[in-house]
Order: sequence, then structure tokens, then C-alpha cells
Amino acid sequence: MNQIVRNSEVAVLLALTAMTQSLFANYLPVALYLDLPLIFTLYIGWYSSPARGAICGIGFGWLQDAISGIYLGFNGLTKTLIGYTASYLSKWLVMEGLLARCVLIGLLSLADDLLVVAIRALLGQTIQQAVWLRILFRVPITGVAGGIFFLVYDRVKFPEKDFSQP
Repeated sequence: MNQIVRNSEVAVLLALTAMTQSLFANYLPVALYLDLPLIFTLYIGWYSSPARGAICGIGFGWLQDAISGIYLGFNGLTKTLIGYTASYLSKWLVMEGLLARCVLIGLLSLADDLLVVAIRALLGQTIQQAVWLRILFRVPITGVAGGIFFLVYDRVKFPEKDFSQP
């Protein structure tokens, strides 16, 4: 299962993330509740090795840090941990249902956001009160969108075969 996500797919997902996050930041700020770097990190981590999930997590996290304007490395660290965790969870959990994937992605989104808030608190930065409201909106939106992305991309990448025809 380690070779399911190719390097070219990672490059395309990274470029897609850069374009959409930049567009969201400039033209559609409400869409920033959707954490695309996390969804793509989870997908790559789910279908690859822990090291690859962690490396892709750091890349997507640094990209998100550069676009969002927070200190470089906050999201890089948290996405690294989430990508690594996703790879290990894929070996222990069978997540074939859409609801189960949405819940798992939502929980990992919550963990990601809480890690960023914890790092900011440890460094003595001020944490705005609105961050909790943002997390409250971001977790279900990212969970549902991630579950749908997993479902659609799996259907495109692994089409169902019809074995009834000779």
C-alpha cells in the first residue's frame, strides 16, 4: 500500500493547495474554514508510509504557514504529526464508511487546531477569543469536505471493476 500515492500526485495536490488557499485568502475569506492542507496530508498519510505522511505534512504545513501569515513552522509541525498519525491509523482502523471518515477527519482537524493553539500559548502569544469559534466551524466543515474528497478521489483513482462481463 506504500506506492498508491505517487510523487506526481503529491506535487499536483501541493500546487492545488497553494492556488486554492491563495484564492481563498484574497477573495473568499469564509472558505478558509476549510483546511485543505490537512485533508491532503491525511489522504497522503492514509495511503502511504509514516515517513512520507510526515514529510508531506511538513510541506503542506509550511505552505499553509506562508499563506496564512503565522510563524513559519506552526502548521508544519502539527501537519507532520497528523500525517504521521494518519499513516498509523490506516493500519489499525478500517474506515470504509463516509460517516466514519468524516468523524475521523473532524477529530484530527480538532487535534491539529488544538496543537496550533497550544504552541501559540507555550510561546506566549495572545490567543484571541474568536479562535474557539473558528475551530467550532472548521472541524465539521473540514470533516465533511475531507470525507467527500476521500470518497471522490478513491472512486476516480480506484474505479469499481465489473467482473460480471466475460
